Amino acid sequence: MMNNEQENKFEKRMRFVAHRYKEGALDTNKAWEQFAARKGIRKSVFLLRYWLAAASVFLLLVGIGTFYIVDRNKPEWVAITTASGQVKEVFLPDSTLVSMAGGSTLRYDIKGYGKERRVVEMSGKAFFQVKRNETRPFSVHTALTEVTVLGTSFLVNERPAATEVNVVTGKVRFSAGQEEEKQVVLTAGMSAVYSKEEKDMTISKEENLNNLSWKTKQLRFDDTPLEQVIKDLNDYYQVKITNKAKSQNARLTATFNDLPLDEVLMVINQTLDTRLVAAPEK
Repeated sequence: MMNNEQENKFEKRMRFVAHRYKEGALDTNKAWEQFAARKGIRKSVFLLRYWLAAASVFLLLVGIGTFYIVDRNKPEWVAITTASGQVKEVFLPDSTLVSMAGGSTLRYDIKGYGKERRVVEMSGKAFFQVKRNETRPFSVHTALTEVTVLGTSFLVNERPAATEVNVVTGKVRFSAGQEEEKQVVLTAGMSAVYSKEEKDMTISKEENLNNLSWKTKQLRFDDTPLEQVIKDLNDYYQVKITNKAKSQNARLTATFNDLPLDEVLMVINQTLDTRLVAAPEK
């Protein structure tokens, strides 16, 4: 606490300040200039340092914001692969079901999927049962082609030399080549093949009963020419079948449910009087 003498001195000073003070009379800029002149400080230097510091903070905040935006929009890929002979079923974020054949790859950006479009990339063979959404089209990209749908089921078979699309239900748009120079709309039961070498598309309206045999484990033939029977067997069992007998105009009507190849060949040979022999595919 202050003694009487200190209190008297403090009271005199307060009275002096109160008597001399006028509102608005204190000029802070002039006071700074006087102080800087006495201390040898240039105000411009001080302001420059202030603005440099402010600019550094601003640039740092801009950098952090830019990094956050770029990182947030950076694709985050999900990839699924299948081994040879393996069949795998995968649900996409929108509940679209993808059945993948052996030796296939599927990938999509989990951050961007479904925001504006639903896009996947694939190689190999896969059957898609697409969840319908008219505001967000579904697209499958391969090395050569693009398939776009709203909601349907279809098969994509992507090979090095060609890509084939078979529509089971609904409607799809199949496009290929530079700037989608080749484009066709396929409906249920139709198929199309785009050849990389010929740069052309072949369309068929005849349904192939065994396009999904790798998934269903069932082979069906309905008055099918022998040439097509052998092709379907080669694809399903991954073998190379030759006919040792002359069997012109032979046709087969039969259904095989998950049977070994030797049993299937025995039935066909006895039914059509053929001599089908299989060798492992090289």
